Amino acid sequence: MKECILIISFCALFAATIKAQSPIIPISRSTKDMAIVDSARIRVWYALNALDISNSNTYDDLQRLEIGNHVSKYYSFFVFNSDSLVTEWSNSNRKAQGAPIRLGPKGKIDCWNEYQYSEYFKDLSLNTFTEYSRMPGFLQNMNSQYTEEMPVQNWEIGKDTLTILGYSCQQATCLFRGREYTVWFSMDIPLANGPWKFGGLPGLILKVSDKDNLFNFECIKIEYFKRKIPIRRYKDYNKYRRRQRTDVLKIQREANENFAKVAGLKVRGTFPTRKPHHYMELE
Repeated sequence: MKECILIISFCALFAATIKAQSPIIPISRSTKDMAIVDSARIRVWYALNALDISNSNTYDDLQRLEIGNHVSKYYSFFVFNSDSLVTEWSNSNRKAQGAPIRLGPKGKIDCWNEYQYSEYFKDLSLNTFTEYSRMPGFLQNMNSQYTEEMPVQNWEIGKDTLTILGYSCQQATCLFRGREYTVWFSMDIPLANGPWKFGGLPGLILKVSDKDNLFNFECIKIEYFKRKIPIRRYKDYNKYRRRQRTDVLKIQREANENFAKVAGLKVRGTFPTRKPHHYMELE
């Protein structure tokens, strides 16, 4: 019965998204089922594709980078916060036969997006990078993971400077997997890390933009902790199917461009066409 109600709860969301062939957000998961993999003294917040940096409702996503001695984690705060609120709601409404799909702020994105629903872990000791790709609703059986050597960007450091949140930053540029990026990093924070797959500079990357202005990450806040905070990873990631990076990118592309068809959903007439979706990795 509970499964039936959960399926029914998708209907309103499905009706809204299927018109544009947009991938449906997955069912919330319990934030209690996590294991500690490291601890951090610093947490960095980034706005993804903000129209107004002062208004989080205009972001595609609000994301966080937690950096430990051995592991760093990059993930969506909007998604984690929603899952946390739904977990609390479920604990307070144990007799309910269903649960909300999403709670809390969500920015301007109403559907699944791989850059929002994936979590990224850098193993600083093993020099490896792992993405856990949480797929849209109806495609949970395609949840995937891959591990690769730490991505390397061949940076050219420029002379231009910029101040971000009071930190003096230098400019650097690179060509990475088909896109040209300009970043701003601060040697005031001597951590060779940054949002998503970026890193390898002699300071924390606080701002990123690509040449076509399709992807923009900008730091909005940095937290320092006297007492370390835990870096956690979902236990069910062990069940995500291991694949090659290129295979995961292909699956994500198919979910974005042909969601209804891939999910096996029946739509009267022809499948609706979704507006073009852009990818950070072109190769």
